[in-house]
Amino acid sequence: MKTLRFFYAAVAAVAAVAAMTSCQEDNPVTPDGGASGDYPETPMTFTVDGTESPVGKAFADTYEDYVLFLASPDASVATWADAVGSDDIEYVQVLVLPQNLGRDIDLKAEPQGIYCWDNETGTSKISAESLVSGKMRLDYDEATGNCTLLMSLEFTDGTKVGVNASAVLSAALPGEGNTITCNGEQNPVRAAFYLEAEGMTYLYFTRSEVYTFDELTDMALDYMCVILADEAMTGDDIDITSTDMPFAAIFVDNYTGDMLTAGNMEDYPLDGATGTINIQKTAEEEYAASISVTFGDGTAVSVDFEGKCVSVDYVPEEPNEFTCFGATEAINSIIVDKSDETSWHIYLTATPDLTTVQEFIEDWALHITAPAELFNAGAAGFSNYKDGSLKFEYDGKTWKYEEDGSSVGSLEVYLDGDQLELDFTTYGDLEGHYSGTTIIAE
Repeated sequence: MKTLRFFYAAVAAVAAVAAMTSCQEDNPVTPDGGASGDYPETPMTFTVDGTESPVGKAFADTYEDYVLFLASPDASVATWADAVGSDDIEYVQVLVLPQNLGRDIDLKAEPQGIYCWDNETGTSKISAESLVSGKMRLDYDEATGNCTLLMSLEFTDGTKVGVNASAVLSAALPGEGNTITCNGEQNPVRAAFYLEAEGMTYLYFTRSEVYTFDELTDMALDYMCVILADEAMTGDDIDITSTDMPFAAIFVDNYTGDMLTAGNMEDYPLDGATGTINIQKTAEEEYAASISVTFGDGTAVSVDFEGKCVSVDYVPEEPNEFTCFGATEAINSIIVDKSDETSWHIYLTATPDLTTVQEFIEDWALHITAPAELFNAGAAGFSNYKDGSLKFEYDGKTWKYEEDGSSVGSLEVYLDGDQLELDFTTYGDLEGHYSGTTIIAE
């Protein structure tokens, strides 16, 4: 029987990617900050129902904002990457934020990223639902860089397991960053957005790595929004059960489609919610926020944040470039040939400083042919021009309408004087974007 098989038997009934949720503010910590009982006493040991077996190798590293710790019964594994890159090496791995080092963590109240692997069942994530009880701590010695993982778990099938393992951290300790905690699961705030309108400030926080507000609302796993009157952003705690200042707290789960709300504004009743909100604008686009809200259904969300937020209106600049057959080129020269009244031509190339149509042709530039009526008319596809009057040509290949559907593509182009906006794609082989000044040939 393999050393870590107990993990897999115990969590078999729990989905490997199940969301871990249960939020609680208070955590059991011994008064002196040291480890409490129930952890295995013997260093470099796994225990299963009291039976010890050795930890063969342990590694401590960093992963994004986390300290990562891995322990394996296999003494031959040379590196952390060897373990996670192999189908034959068993291991248990944890991810812990720096602010949670050196304290006992109740895994029912504060689920952590705990994973295990064997070559038969694959990776399993240990959830709070799979445990009757559980706790862990990851201690870090600043002087030596040594990390010690202590773990004590009782699974719902009655199995009791433990870990006591140590390794030297191989990278610099990450700094303590902003966090969002939902139902006990604490994660870094990876994106924050703001909107200021009509005397109200809207702040949005998410654990997901998104870059625009549209991505937040469409792609983030979940996010917290707090709406507060500007005059209430004093940096003082506001009790949401008694304040007269307009406010709302909204938690959106994009995975399930659920939305929880609390407030004293229209469409946002308090509905039994409790908590405090503390927000202050510290500089242009910068905010400090301490938010703790328990919604009427018992879901609790807290945010600790200080730093820069991104405007909800932010749209990142798209580079002027085209990609063909996987190779990307910058667009350094571009010209629009309007010499034909009905059919206009766009040439673009990575070669700089070209100024005439003939120079573009001799450079084998990418060539777009489109009806003049298509300019400033919105997007159109090859199927809108079955006569082949819309086509792309590059590197000896032509893309245009084909009756058998073997070639698809679309073009959107706007021309105002010498200002050109251009987007084109064949949904596979070729795509490109350009925004800026163009040469006009007439």
